[in-house]
Amino acid sequence: MELVPFKYYGIYDDTDYDEIEYINGKYNAKQLEDALSISHRADLIFKNYLRYKGKKTLGFCSSIKHAEYMAAFFNDNNVRAASVHSSSAASENKLDREEAIRKLENGEIDVIFSVDIFNEGVCIPSLDTVMFLRPTESYVVFLQQLGRGLRKYAEKGYLTVLDFIGNYKRDHYIPKLLAGENPLSNKSNDYRKIDELEFPEDCYISFDFKLMDLFDEMRKRDPLAKRMKEEYYRLKGELGRRPTRVDIYEGIDINLREYLKKGYLRFLNSIGELNETEEGWLETAAEELLKELEKTSMTKSYKIPTLLAFLSEEELKEQITFEEIGRSFMHYYKGYKQHSKDLNNKRHKGWETWGLEKFTKEAVQNPIHFLAKSSKGLFKQDEVNKVFYMKEELHPYLDTTLKEHFEDILKYRNIDYFRKRFKED
Repeated sequence: MELVPFKYYGIYDDTDYDEIEYINGKYNAKQLEDALSISHRADLIFKNYLRYKGKKTLGFCSSIKHAEYMAAFFNDNNVRAASVHSSSAASENKLDREEAIRKLENGEIDVIFSVDIFNEGVCIPSLDTVMFLRPTESYVVFLQQLGRGLRKYAEKGYLTVLDFIGNYKRDHYIPKLLAGENPLSNKSNDYRKIDELEFPEDCYISFDFKLMDLFDEMRKRDPLAKRMKEEYYRLKGELGRRPTRVDIYEGIDINLREYLKKGYLRFLNSIGELNETEEGWLETAAEELLKELEKTSMTKSYKIPTLLAFLSEEELKEQITFEEIGRSFMHYYKGYKQHSKDLNNKRHKGWETWGLEKFTKEAVQNPIHFLAKSSKGLFKQDEVNKVFYMKEELHPYLDTTLKEHFEDILKYRNIDYFRKRFKED
């Protein structure tokens, strides 16, 4: 898809987010709505709209009330505007999405103020201006919203982006985001100034001078540990439950390795997120097991199907036979095309015709042997009886709760391994 360049204007907005209640990674919705829906801020937005505007504009708002307020403000100042949101209640300036798009494209209105309805899956190629009127809570959403205006169109040479920035906890990452970098990477000492970043070719980036000082101030009070905690609670709020390791891996831009440095159990304990059963694992073989699984080295994926064989419906098995591991191997590699990529080499030539005996032999020669050797005694093998088992100290902990952690780790390790190993695909 061919895209147009953009002209980005970061405009200083003196909204004081420090005055808004912030709990578990989220601002108080009512307080945020009230802070953004005031005439002083609307006037700042309106003046900059008149200064930079194109013919067709989309403004992203924080709430229904905010979208309604902005549409009314623009109409009162002789700019034709409509609000688009999910509420079924009728209002003077509200239009449904299809009608709003049609009127914008036909020149019957100039601006649409929306609440998350235009994030993705909606194409308005003629759109030439977007306005970010809400804090940047999700970088994925920010890029989706930016993308609404980047489609190439005959009468559009570039997209104008107006971003109204205050001292919101995440806004100072925007320069990195525009440069195509991960703003929440673990490069905690990377404090490059805006003019040291490399932005997309033919794009113009401009920030108010006041924002430069604000960004510097915000970076100083934004250590990695604080970011990790805030991102955790943001994700917890979105999910409505405690995030798993896979949730962190998929939903937070900070590398999961940061959360696993002392083990995910220890991170959860540091922020009071463990339940009573999990608290009882600290300083025991159960914690040792989880940390070992999180960090055990893998040059191939063989350890994953080996460990998966310990899973039962309710809990973890104390021991498994070599044959059970062989069956797990067969299912893992024959049942999933992506997994089979790990056997496409000279050593495993013809694996597609292997039976249970051959897969079991492969498991014994590789992961069973290496897990028993490298796991600090957590796993042991009995070659005479052809059994692989967990050490006795783990047996009292092999319940449903530990099984959930065990599965979560294996799922994360599986996703991470194949993404890195076969990233070209």
